[in-house]
Amino acid sequence: MKCQKFWQKFVVCLGYATFVFCFIFAAGIFADANAAADPASDKPVVAGDKPVYNQPEKYSDIRRREGGENSTSRGLSRGLSRGLSRGLSRGLSRGLSRGLSRGLSRGLSRGLSRGLSRGLSRGLSRGLSRGLSRGLSRGLSRGLSRGLSRGLSRGLSRGLSRGLSRGLSRGLSRGLSRGLSRGLSRGLSRGLSRKAAEAGIVQKGEGEDETLTASEIPDFIAPIASEQTGLTSNPQPVLCWYLSGAWPENAYFSINEPRAAEPLFETTLDGLNSEGIYRIDLAKHNISLKPGIEYEWFVTIILDPGERSADFLGSATIEYVPAPAQLQERIKNTPENERYIVYADAGYWYDAIDNIGSQIAASPDNDGLRSHRVALVSQVNLPKIVAYENKIITAE
Repeated sequence: MKCQKFWQKFVVCLGYATFVFCFIFAAGIFADANAAADPASDKPVVAGDKPVYNQPEKYSDIRRREGGENSTSRGLSRGLSRGLSRGLSRGLSRGLSRGLSRGLSRGLSRGLSRGLSRGLSRGLSRGLSRGLSRGLSRGLSRGLSRGLSRGLSRGLSRGLSRGLSRGLSRGLSRGLSRGLSRGLSRGLSRGLSRKAAEAGIVQKGEGEDETLTASEIPDFIAPIASEQTGLTSNPQPVLCWYLSGAWPENAYFSINEPRAAEPLFETTLDGLNSEGIYRIDLAKHNISLKPGIEYEWFVTIILDPGERSADFLGSATIEYVPAPAQLQERIKNTPENERYIVYADAGYWYDAIDNIGSQIAASPDNDGLRSHRVALVSQVNLPKIVAYENKIITAE
């Protein structure tokens, strides 16, 4: 009897203990889930102790452009792709709109005029024999009904068929012709201008007799930007770009707003005395971006003032998107020297590069920061900049 009571108490105690353990375990899981769901409490995302850049739109069009090697093939491929896409879209839209508008207008006008004239003439002629009232009423009713029905059906069918056929044919022909001509002309002109510079026949500037030698011309220029449009939470961001060698003349910076007749801002860049990463701070020029607009910015070296198609340039796109409240809280709770990790994780490329770049400028011998910038730049397919940074790390 005593043995039976002992086992009963043991089972009850075991049940209570199991219940308490399950409660504590579930509470721990719930707390972890809340912490994971709250961006303000998240630790920055790293992979192998390196920052990770989360591209906001991974499969959008590539908008970054570098200047340098393979300019002919790049010009041809980009000319073809842009020519085809623009030619097809414009050809189809214009063909459809014009075909529909012309088909409808012609179909309705011809249908109504023919229906009314035939209906009235037949109604009048038949009305003499059958009666003026019936002839006129039937003539008008049949003329209007047949005119409208035939006008609409013929207008729509002819408008659609002609619009599609003309849109496709014009889009393909114009896309191919423009893509080939622009791609070849730009690629060949840039390639030939580089060869001409190597031969010492490209003028430094208008009215000057001095010529450029191959050693004076950098072989690569690129914005330090993501391939797709990069985001910034700063209306006056800092933009960074890379030059593979010294340039004795000025370069030119410009930033364009869509559908604007003139650049939003343009200026000259001097002091390009060596290979390196250069910065331009829009706040110092009192330039602010509007939210939700995709701006395109350029850094240009003019090789031949008389042949601007040979310009040596890099470009990228940027969009100002104010940081949401959760990201602001994360940034507030993160030390200044680690904020680039949070920005990269949230998809704000320009803020991440600016933050880590400012720290490297203040501490150029910090290999850890440089290795983190290498990790970020390698994720956006800029191998020449990766090689440049690794060369500095190895040298130190």
